[in-house]
Amino acid sequence: MDFEKITPVIVHAFHYDMNDKPEIQNEVNVAIKKVNRKLDDGSTEADPRDGAYYEIGVVFEVAPAPGEFTVSGLITQIVQLKGYHGKGDDLATNDYKILSRPLVEYIETLTYEVTQVALDKPVNLNFQANFD
Repeated sequence: MDFEKITPVIVHAFHYDMNDKPEIQNEVNVAIKKVNRKLDDGSTEADPRDGAYYEIGVVFEVAPAPGEFTVSGLITQIVQLKGYHGKGDDLATNDYKILSRPLVEYIETLTYEVTQVALDKPVNLNFQANFD
């Protein structure tokens, strides 16, 4: 699948909490939604010939073993899928993985940096989104 990144990755929410008792959780879900692109003149480009625009979103709540903390939030990016005008629900699993991977990498990076400060030891996450 050929695509163009229209916006940078946007972190809408990222939350870190220490857990009172150990809890292990790995919820990383990807959503795709067709959107209209706003042009510089204020008008919208609803369905361009080259391919439609989509917001890729990753909603997550992760508490890696041994479960001492949880991170959660929402990260998005708008892309144009070249030659594609569907709803997004018929994309192949591999396409979802390719589109969501940059967002998942932000979760991994933010978690590494926050745990370096909060716990004085960075935690490396290496997880995959759920595509079921």
